[in-house]
Amino acid sequence: MTCLLKMRAMRDQLSVNERKLADFILDNTPLLRDYSSSQLADAVGVSQSSVVKFSQKLGYRGYPSLKLAVYESYAGTVAQGEEADKNGHFSHGDSPLSLLGQKKLEVLHNTASINESEQFMAAVEAIRAAKCIQISACPGSASVARYLTHQLLELGCWAVFDEGGQLQQRISGSLGEEDLLLILCDFGGEESLVEVTNRAHEQGVKVLSLTRYNYNAASIHADVRLFVVPSEDEESLQRLLFRSAQLHVVEGLVSGLLRQE
Repeated sequence: MTCLLKMRAMRDQLSVNERKLADFILDNTPLLRDYSSSQLADAVGVSQSSVVKFSQKLGYRGYPSLKLAVYESYAGTVAQGEEADKNGHFSHGDSPLSLLGQKKLEVLHNTASINESEQFMAAVEAIRAAKCIQISACPGSASVARYLTHQLLELGCWAVFDEGGQLQQRISGSLGEEDLLLILCDFGGEESLVEVTNRAHEQGVKVLSLTRYNYNAASIHADVRLFVVPSEDEESLQRLLFRSAQLHVVEGLVSGLLRQE
């Protein structure tokens, strides 16, 4: 996961000062290598200690490590952009189809980058090893949940999905240690899904979550976590792109299961 991608994905979870730092870095990425921590603090209007704490929150020892990571991330983004232009990936034309293709490529790339390969393979193994798989989803992810259920049944997995909250609770109450609860959700904080997750945990059921990238209740309580990085477009287009990325991850899980057969 690149530094800039992590910064964008975590933006809504940052404090006011942290968000100021993130926005400044994202808007002035090429210039950051010339800024010391004190200069960055002065430019943003925060304390120097806030810069250090922000760097550590992103997983770096201090500001020098953050600055290096930002520069490497920026250099990689520039190289990818040049390669995309060279290969002509949806780069010609301004039709809705071409423009949507460009946005999809960005969201799919970010989503693929943010999911560590170890976590992804752990998710595949959890599905493969489960005796029964209950799929629970928020309303916005129901279509993807139905698709995944159908694919798993075709592969010979015992999978069940129902949109009703009460029935989901009943099904989760019958799961055991050899079973799997798979949560599909946008923000991950829907109360009914959290209740199902907590109940499954009480019975020793393993939980796999696929949610928007943030610290949400569903992913926090999951044993294996996969994420989708949303776009920064208007809400209506965000939902379309989110569903595309979510479906891409789901198809990746199915592909992983097929490879293990």
